[in-house]
Amino acid sequence: MKNFFLFVIFLVLLPISAQSQLKSELNLPRAGDELMKEQVVFLEPGEAGENQTWDFRDIRLIEDAYIVHYFTRDDWQIIGTENGKLSFLQVNGDSLLTGGYETPFDLVKYRVPGLLLRFPIAYGTSSQGQFKGRGKHHDRLESVVSGEIQSTADATGSIILPGKDTLNSVTRVHIRKTEKARYIPISSDFEIDHPAIDSLFSGIEPDVITTDTYQWYEEGYRYPVFETSISYRGDSIKKLLISRNAYFYHPAEQAYLPEDSANKVILERKLAAKKTKMVKNESNILSFSCYPNPVNETLHIELSFRQAVAVHVDFLDLHGRLIKRFPSKSPVTYYIETLDAEAYPAGHYMVRVTAGSEMVSEKIVKQ
Repeated sequence: MKNFFLFVIFLVLLPISAQSQLKSELNLPRAGDELMKEQVVFLEPGEAGENQTWDFRDIRLIEDAYIVHYFTRDDWQIIGTENGKLSFLQVNGDSLLTGGYETPFDLVKYRVPGLLLRFPIAYGTSSQGQFKGRGKHHDRLESVVSGEIQSTADATGSIILPGKDTLNSVTRVHIRKTEKARYIPISSDFEIDHPAIDSLFSGIEPDVITTDTYQWYEEGYRYPVFETSISYRGDSIKKLLISRNAYFYHPAEQAYLPEDSANKVILERKLAAKKTKMVKNESNILSFSCYPNPVNETLHIELSFRQAVAVHVDFLDLHGRLIKRFPSKSPVTYYIETLDAEAYPAGHYMVRVTAGSEMVSEKIVKQ
């Protein structure tokens, strides 16, 4: 997986002169969406301002990719889940609200949801909202929570990704969330959806946690392509670092989100513009063919290279979920492999090849 994100189709894009905007129809999360996410070594978010360049070509993987899944439930409009954490979300017109979160140990629900993002979002726009609610922790403590969220589109520019591939229409959004919680031992009649008795928490010093999240959005992709977060306890003078993380979202996987026609139109336009000015292809891969396509029984995967390289081949569904990984070979100038396609239901799949520092993929139709 270490070379999994080194090259993705659609990434070599031309600069767009007009300033891009995040819009609700293009960038709101949707129930049913799944996307791939990888944790990488933390990188500083860099400065705010226009025409920035973020050089992320040397990002290093911490763990294999996992899936972020959005779904709906009777009690919540949208729930995002990843690594055991649930995030409760609500869409209100052109606004995205947070209603709290749940982990294996904590449950926090905001009776007054907090405003996360208000669309449209362009460089310099900002929004602010407050939230209030209750929490339960390790079944031993209850809390009252309150706080505020400040969201600002603080930078625009380009991201250089591994393999020197560049995204040129990037808008960065900085979300600062400050949550204050006061704790007491949990009572026998605790109900998280009932209002708290404020007098029980009187005189208790709050635990203050601030999280700065930076999200980089590229025009044509619904979700961020990169994200960093820094959490600390205390105020700006006395603060104790809790965690700092960075994540890479695969742009190529987002290109296959179901029924996202609005973003597909943008990607197709940008890809067409790129092809009109495409220069000599300097890829190490001389040929890459999967046949027959469409396939009923046996799929043949054949590659040849200009020079000997390490080769990794994966078979995935169109949500980017790994179905089969073929044995890696290194170094080779020729590669051939077969897949028993009869073992899989009809539909659309993808063969992805990582060769040296580059990646190519081909869509497969199973009849």
